[in-house]
Order: sequence, then C-alpha cells, then structure tokens
Amino acid sequence: MLKNFKQLLNTVTQMEKRTITVAMAQDAEVLLALNAAQSAGLGEAILVGDRAEISGLAEEEHIDLKNYEIVDVKEEKKCVREAIEIVRSGEAQVIMKGLCSTANFLKGILNKEHGLRAADVLSHLAIFESPNYPKLLFMSDAAMNIAPDLKTKIAITNNAIKAAHALGYKKPKVAMLSAVEKVNAENIPSTADAAIIAKMAERKQILEAIVDGPLALDNAISPKANQVKGLNSSVGGRADICIVPNI
Repeated sequence: MLKNFKQLLNTVTQMEKRTITVAMAQDAEVLLALNAAQSAGLGEAILVGDRAEISGLAEEEHIDLKNYEIVDVKEEKKCVREAIEIVRSGEAQVIMKGLCSTANFLKGILNKEHGLRAADVLSHLAIFESPNYPKLLFMSDAAMNIAPDLKTKIAITNNAIKAAHALGYKKPKVAMLSAVEKVNAENIPSTADAAIIAKMAERKQILEAIVDGPLALDNAISPKANQVKGLNSSVGGRADICIVPNI
C-alpha cells in the first residue's frame, strides 16, 4: 500500500530505468517534469519536436539539454508518429504527450498498423494523493472511455489492477462505483454492471484483486459512510482503486 507520492517515487526509483519519448516536447512544463524525473534517477528522455523551440524553452528554465536526445520534427502529426515509432523500435518504453493535441496523440497510438495498442481497451488511470485519505487512490477513467459498456468496464478494471500490481500491490481493493450501493438494474444500469464484475472477481474471473460493488463514492473511501449505512464490504472505506461508471 502506497500512502503518498513520496513512497510512489521511492518505489519507482528501485525499478529498472525507462526511456520516455515525448511528442512535441516544446512545452516548458513537460521539460521541467522530465528534468525532475531524470534528476530523481527515474529514466532518460528522447525529445521529439522543434529543436529551436525546445532549446529556447530549456534555456529559459535553466535546463541543460546535453543529456537529452532531440529529434527535430516540426509538424504535429509527424511528431506523434515519430514518438510512436521510437517506442515501437524499443528505443523508449514510455510515450508522453507534449504540446500536441490529445486527439492526434490518441489517434496515432490507436492506429491499427503503426500504433501502440497492446490491449483490447486503452484506458486512463489517475493516481490521487489527498490529505483526507490515508493512502494513494487510483481512479479510472477520466480521459478516455466516455460511456463504457460491461465488456469495456471489465477491461478497464483489469488494466487498473495490472497497473497496481506493477507498483507492488498484491491484491488491490477495487471499488466499482455507481450512484448508490444497491443494485437497481432498471433505473441505474451501472449498479448491475458493478455487481456482475464483483461476482466475476469472487469466482476468479478477475484475478489478484478484491472487488466489490456497486459502491457509491462515499462507501468506497469512507469507513464512517459504511457504518452509517450498515454496509459490510471488504473494500468499502479502504479502496485502492475506484472504477467509475462513465467519464
């Protein structure tokens, strides 16, 4: 269980170093983030974008570019394609969005012939640190899947569990969120989806995680809410991962 970002950083520092490639790296915040990552020993970076603009921003932010490889590409879609090809070739293991649009970035990644699609469903996972919660909270899906059906929710759940496993969680607690904690299939279909996925985990169709649902957000992260509602849940109040019903 990771309690904060400091612990997360320490965990990742112990792992094998990765190389990050950035599509349109001419962005000050991106360069600062990469510089912080490199200074912390997390990995190296290959910058794809306008060399002159990258150099100018780096000078403004007092970032030394001598340890970075720069691939000089001007046009946005070409930047995305080049960054993707760098990952496909094995020169980098992580791709990061720079100044390019999210639409072009994802379109390139999802390209069936030249993209990076490695799973049935590409999903988004955010990690939050809050002073009101005793550990980090993973949450999906804030930027990718708008209104996922049951099959897609199962894939999103498995993706999130896999990410938690990679960070050292043995059996993360997964809350399948809906508006309420009781199944109301007719009026709130997401409650039925949540119950189905929880039952699948109980029957080992989803492995190495403890899954419960439907749970409202307060049930997922507040022990008091479970006590007030008389809810007995192995996940309630202690969730590591929250899977939301829609964007």
